[in-house]
Amino acid sequence: MSVYGNTAIKAWEYMKDGVEKEQAWEKAVCEFTNSKQSQKKPCPKNAFFGLVSSIDNKNAGYARKALDVLRSNPSHNYSIDELWSLVIDEPKKHNSQMNVVLALWNNKLIR
Repeated sequence: MSVYGNTAIKAWEYMKDGVEKEQAWEKAVCEFTNSKQSQKKPCPKNAFFGLVSSIDNKNAGYARKALDVLRSNPSHNYSIDELWSLVIDEPKKHNSQMNVVLALWNNKLIR
């Protein structure tokens, strides 16, 4: 699993224990990477926030749309690239948003 997939799962666990989403993400991401650049990367973080709160930005929107795709066909085993292609209509490379969504989905933390 990716750094951001693992981070999402760990942040979810921290939130279950009462840690606020921002602190949960920051604490979790530091467990999986020492890279300051990776720790500050906004795309996966905002995708996570979009799934756990009402934050509204493009990455949160991508995550919510991906969740809708997964819900529409829950038995399909989507790859990251396949899911991304169903979320966005332009030739744009994903930036770990789908890693977050699929990690939470595959671990039955979101439905």
